[in-house]
Amino acid sequence: MSSRRLFWKVPTIVTRTFASLTVASLTVASLTLTLSIFTLPAFAQSESAGVLEGRVSPAHDHDFVLATARIPDLSLKVEVEADGSFRFDSVRPGSFLIEVRVPSLGVIAERVEIRPGETTSVNIVLTPGSHSEEIVVTAAGVARDPNELASATTSLSGEELALRLESSLGETLANEPGISSTFFGPGASRPVIRGLSGDRVRMLEGGLGTGDASGVSADHAVTADPGQAERIEVLRGPGTLLYGSSAIGGVVNVIDERIPTVRAIQGVSGSVDLRGGTVDDERKAAVNLNGGRGDWAWHVDAITRETDDYEVPGFARLEEDEHAEDEHEDEHGEEEEENPFGFVPNTNIDSQGVRAGLTYFFDDRGYLGVSVTGFETEYGLPGGLGHGEEEEEEEGEEHEDGVPVRIDMQQQRFDLKAQVSAPFRGFQALKVRLGATDYEHLELEGDEEGTFFFNDSFEGRIELVQDPRQFGEGRTLSGSIGVQVFDRDLEAVGAEAFLPKTATQRWAVFTLQELDVGPLRWQFGGRFESQEIDPTSTVVSSRSHDSFSASLGLVWAANDVFSIAGSLSRSVKLPAAEELYSNGLHVATQAFEIGDQNLGEEVGLGFDLSFRVKTPHFSGEVTLFRQDFDDFIFQAFTGDEAEGFPVVLYSQQNAEFDGAEFRGRIELYDHETHHLHLSLVGDLVNAELDAGGNLPRIPPMRFGGGLHYHSERWNASTEVRWIDDQNDVAANETSTDGYTLVNASLGYRFLFSNQIVDILLRGRNLGDEEARSHTSFLKDIAPLPGRNVTLSVNFQF
Repeated sequence: MSSRRLFWKVPTIVTRTFASLTVASLTVASLTLTLSIFTLPAFAQSESAGVLEGRVSPAHDHDFVLATARIPDLSLKVEVEADGSFRFDSVRPGSFLIEVRVPSLGVIAERVEIRPGETTSVNIVLTPGSHSEEIVVTAAGVARDPNELASATTSLSGEELALRLESSLGETLANEPGISSTFFGPGASRPVIRGLSGDRVRMLEGGLGTGDASGVSADHAVTADPGQAERIEVLRGPGTLLYGSSAIGGVVNVIDERIPTVRAIQGVSGSVDLRGGTVDDERKAAVNLNGGRGDWAWHVDAITRETDDYEVPGFARLEEDEHAEDEHEDEHGEEEEENPFGFVPNTNIDSQGVRAGLTYFFDDRGYLGVSVTGFETEYGLPGGLGHGEEEEEEEGEEHEDGVPVRIDMQQQRFDLKAQVSAPFRGFQALKVRLGATDYEHLELEGDEEGTFFFNDSFEGRIELVQDPRQFGEGRTLSGSIGVQVFDRDLEAVGAEAFLPKTATQRWAVFTLQELDVGPLRWQFGGRFESQEIDPTSTVVSSRSHDSFSASLGLVWAANDVFSIAGSLSRSVKLPAAEELYSNGLHVATQAFEIGDQNLGEEVGLGFDLSFRVKTPHFSGEVTLFRQDFDDFIFQAFTGDEAEGFPVVLYSQQNAEFDGAEFRGRIELYDHETHHLHLSLVGDLVNAELDAGGNLPRIPPMRFGGGLHYHSERWNASTEVRWIDDQNDVAANETSTDGYTLVNASLGYRFLFSNQIVDILLRGRNLGDEEARSHTSFLKDIAPLPGRNVTLSVNFQF
């Protein structure tokens, strides 16, 4: 692949996407509104603004290298000085979360109340490793502490993200409670949340859809590279209605600074990251640069990753051929084996990505920024065998040669992001997000070009965040309202194209409201969504659907230690184009896929109940959940074959999901610069059809525990993950054996005057155990990677 292709289509993206009348109308209207507000005289905020002064107080003497404090809701960020002090001038009155991040100590979030014309002081105590608190910005249009939300959330950033980082988003999140991975090889792994996958788990980049085709099929990669993420958030419950009614499983939001949202606090800052791995000879390099001056801020980042076929401890295919080892010549011999030993063939990756963004800040009234992104990757599909070119023998008969399948993918993207502070009376912010993508990938069958996929999409959303309003004593109402539009042209082209060209238009209005009444916090969500899908083929007909989804959540803070959270939701998933119109062989998944034009709406009724504890020595959360579906849409194996491949039919039946997940942290030792804690995680989910039988690819029960040590410069961890057998399988599905994975890490940090160098040595599956993920389509032919040792060096300046 050549990186020259990364940006050449950007003008085409903008021209093609903004040509749509509906989309253009929204774009012009939103931009006109935003720019007109920017040009209005500023409110007299300076007369009533407050000041926030703070100090970070470590338990011992400490150098605050690259430490920052920020107020996400106001797009404010400052440096923490050498003495631990920081200061925000001209802060708009209100209640806000402030996040302090000290790389060598941890992260802590604290809510502060800014009063008009007054100076607010806050003192924050941090000790190494004992604080890992993350705020969630995806949930309610404003920053939230996870304990303020009615459903369980996950947030990864900083050191924790570095420890979990893998080549795909699915594998990066796979060890979090309630989350597993589709694992279609290292190149394409998508998160599975509580047994739900596909478009029931919405993939976002900065609050907008990724614009790829990963929801169409498990072999299609997510274009959001976790190696370029600043933070990854996973949201469940009422807040998902802000982003789509079909996100019944949850929302995964990859947050980055491609469009700067705070003024640069240094002329140039950034990081360089290098990493290598043993199991697949991984070579990865990434650079991230930020800078600016005055009212301008810019961002540039790039990443490249190459791997070879990954190694496994035994045979690749589940059914062992006792003679295969005798035929084995060497680890990567030229002789093609029916059941390779020691590695999984056709699993190497070659990917690159480049992004650039620019933002202008309008004093303290807001900002307007744009970015362009290019991403391309080529990766192999384990065991993927295409038909190959048909040849005629002398007798006139035809035969087909099986060949490996690879995917050559590229995407170009244009984004616009704007925010206005206090745009109207009663509202604290107006947020505008627009994104246009031009996506395509080619399924290569050996040297032959197979099926082309094209996915051109536009998404736009306008959101108004309300000022908190007081209703009597102890009652506060806050929230947001908004409108969202989506336009997508999806097409598969080629001799084996199984999907006609379709155009999907969708629009929605949504709201999420919060009412605080003493120790109770009520959360109400609602979303009306309308969708129309128009196929170009005259053989199939257009379909249109309207839906209304709603949710109710409650958080009861009994005291500073214990709280209970619950939520009840009604979500409606509208059938997607691939579920309605698929009809043909999908070579990459080795299945003959058949859609159903008569599919109706899928309605889910969900209930979550969480118990939370937080003390100086223990914190944890246990969540019980249940989801009942009317007309659940799924792929069912019929037992038939077409063109030599199994037939899967998109079907609907009533189904129910239930399960539990937990996370706990026990502080074992904390003295001066040394800290040791024990982490515990676990989850289980059951999924059955009401008519009888199990649903396919449901994750088995899992438990895990780990010891984590932190000091100012050293960090180390060791953890064990136990995964149970999965024998509750669907018809024609293979059961999987349980396995135990042992992981460990050791890191050292060099602190300089204004730079940090982190060296991290990680070991994954140190026992070199054969492990097959039950949530993978390829569990029969592609086990998880064997023992892997990675070494990474990260330089921050």
